[in-house]
Amino acid sequence: MPNRYLMSGGRYPVLRSLALLYLIGAAVAVIGGAAAAAWALIWAPDTVNHRLVLALGVLAGTFFIVISMLAIAEVLKLFMDIEHNSRMIHFGDSVGAAMNGEAPSSTKVGASRMVELDEETAEGALIRGR
Repeated sequence: MPNRYLMSGGRYPVLRSLALLYLIGAAVAVIGGAAAAAWALIWAPDTVNHRLVLALGVLAGTFFIVISMLAIAEVLKLFMDIEHNSRMIHFGDSVGAAMNGEAPSSTKVGASRMVELDEETAEGALIRGR
């Protein structure tokens, strides 16, 4: 396995795709929840008070579903980042040097994980084909 591939954070494409699908699912859930709340408010067969309660219940359920889906996507990204950081420490990254009491060097491979994080989001990796 080439060292460049290990350093790029391009591992686990299925997990990255799942995280992206959870983000898309959250957006679809927002749209579906808004549509269901509109249906409950306007066309549901009951009194106005019951329709209002039903619409509020639909909106509350949508909120918790969306928050859960976003949390799952972020946990997947977190585990991939933990794995990547663990590998960087193993290869002698500046984080590992700092943990050993050495001064971090910007010339080491993978010295700035923040730059890589901006480039290696699940969405960006999927678009770039990683």
